[in-house]
Formats: sequence, C-alpha cells, structure tokens
Amino acid sequence: MSPAPAPGPTEETTKGVSYWTIVRRQLRRDAAAMTGFWIVVSLVVVALLAPLLANDRPMVMRWQGRLLFPAFTTYLDAFPVPRFAVEPLRRNVAFFSDFYPEVQGSGRTFKEVVAEIEKKGGGDWALMPPVPFGYGETNFEQIKLRPGEKGHHLGTDDTGSDVLARMIHGTIISLSVGLVAVGIYVLIGVVLGSLAGYFGGWVDIAISRVIEVMICFPAFFLIITVIAFLPRSIYNIMIVIGITGWPGVARMIRGEMLKARNLDYVTASKALGIPSGTTILRHLLPNTIAPVFVQATFGIAGAILTETALSFLGFGVAPPTASWGEIVSQGRTYTPEGLYHLVVWPGFAICLTLIAFNLLGQGLRDAMDPRLRDA
Repeated sequence: MSPAPAPGPTEETTKGVSYWTIVRRQLRRDAAAMTGFWIVVSLVVVALLAPLLANDRPMVMRWQGRLLFPAFTTYLDAFPVPRFAVEPLRRNVAFFSDFYPEVQGSGRTFKEVVAEIEKKGGGDWALMPPVPFGYGETNFEQIKLRPGEKGHHLGTDDTGSDVLARMIHGTIISLSVGLVAVGIYVLIGVVLGSLAGYFGGWVDIAISRVIEVMICFPAFFLIITVIAFLPRSIYNIMIVIGITGWPGVARMIRGEMLKARNLDYVTASKALGIPSGTTILRHLLPNTIAPVFVQATFGIAGAILTETALSFLGFGVAPPTASWGEIVSQGRTYTPEGLYHLVVWPGFAICLTLIAFNLLGQGLRDAMDPRLRDA
C-alpha cells in the first residue's frame, strides 16, 4: 500500500496548535487587517508619548546643576485620570516644587525661561519636544495661521493654539473614550448575557426584556439627552457611552451561552457539583467570549465617532482640552475664510482611526470564524 502524499506547501496542520495561535496566523496573512493593526499601534504610541511630542515645556533640562523633566509633569493633566489620584503625585514632583513656581511667579512663559537659560549658558540647557507648543497654549499674535507659517506645521486656530499639538493630544481623548467606554459596556454585556444564557427561565426573560427596551432607544440621541443634563466632562462621556452600548454584547454572549450550556463539559461540571459561577467563569466564558473581541474592536471605532460627534455639537469635553471633534467644530466657522486646515487634518485623523479599527475588526472576525477563513 503506497504511503499517503505529504501535505502541500500551503496546507496548514492544526493538530496540537491552539485556537489563538491559528487566529494569529490567519490575522498575519490579512494585509488589510495588519495595516489597521499597525495604524492602531501607532495611534496608541502617539497617545502615550503625546506630552513628549507636543509641549511648551522641555523634555529634559539642566537647571542650577540639576536634571529636570518638565514635560513629564504634563502626564498628570493630559490623561483622563481623577484629580484625587494625581494630587499626591503632583506634590512629589520636584519640578513643581522648585522651577514651576519660579516661572509662574515671574509672569514669563516656559519658552521665555528656556530662552534665557540657553542665552546665559553656564552649563544650563533645555531640550524641547519636536512640536514645541502646548495643546492649551494661546498666542493672540499668531491666530489663524496657515500650515507652515512661523513654525506651525498645521497652522493655528482662532486663539493661536497649534493645530498639530492639539491633534496629538486629541489622540489621548479619542482612544481613552473608545477603550474605557467599550470596557464598561463589554463588562456589563458579558455579565448580563452570561446570566441570561446560562440560567434561562425568568432570569433570561427579565434580562431579555431589558435588552429589548434599551435597543428601542436610538443610542446617539439617548446619549445626547443624558449628556445635556451633565457637566461637560470626559468621564461623563465615557460612562454614558458605556451604559448605553451593552445590549449588543449581551445578546451575543446570551446566544453563545445558550449553545454551550448543554455541552458535555458543562453537564459534567454540574454533575460534579461545581458552583455555577465557577462553571461560567472558568469553562463557559473562555469558550464563548471570542466574538466579543470582534464586537469590541468595532465598538471602539463607534465610541470614538460618538465622542467626536458630541464634541462637534458642543456636548463633548470643555476647552482647552483637545478633541478632534472640537477642532472640526471650530474650523467649520472659519472655512469661508480659507482656513481648511482646521477641518481637513482632524477630519483625516478621525477617518483614518475609524478605518483602522474597522479593518482590524473585520480581520479578527474572518480569522476567528472558520467558515470565513477560506473565503
């Protein structure tokens, strides 16, 4: 009997290979998904390094024989962290205890102090970020500059703030809203969907009715209604988007639980007397939660678009906090004057971010679903 032919060079053997390894391999073969992935990674890097990429404070400086890192203190204000969490850190930052009060008391800007330090010499020096402008820095002598004028690569707005600096810091707001809001509604959806799908009966009926009621409301108008009665805050936007976006995740997890709860390993778990919570967390969720990652990827894009729309309509974060939607909203007023850069560049950033997350989500969906891999 002749031996079986060897597998072809394109045939993949999946025996002994984990599910996530197969998903990762399939994802790497999808050029569009990998393009979206690297764009997302680039946006995350820009957000994490925003205070070091665009700031009116030096990244590092030598002053009176000491090395100081003024730009790093901006992390305490640039990221949406509650005040009670950063105040202890602020009190322990050497820059604020020494150099910062001297600048504030003199009435000079950081740039003027840095210029004096460099002029005096004496071993003191300062290294400014690539974009030497703060996201909230105003200069009424340089308002409405076009791209490239006076060192402003993407121009300035009606208060003289650098558009590129505001866009870089706007990345923090967009990604923070997307990740936190999606994290909130994924948590709510997974908990409620798991309970409905696993226990069934009156629990399923009650949760399903709540899901149907929530779906009946147009999500965006519901968010606007709630935001209108709350102060303009990034935290309120995150929470409201989070508590209104969970029905889709809950329905998905419920359906997966309904399919999996009668499988042999779940029956064996019940027969052994293992608590329901343990069965759900350790056995059912790891085998049913994969589609949620796809839903979450698309959800991040949706949350970013929602925050942008809220900022565009005036319900988003309050200035001087930088937001892409706020820049576009401001720019539409000055478009007749030819200041298209206030709309084009933040609009391009919004579009690129949404496309990247959607490409990544589509690639994950195709890689996780065996029926779509060959297609």
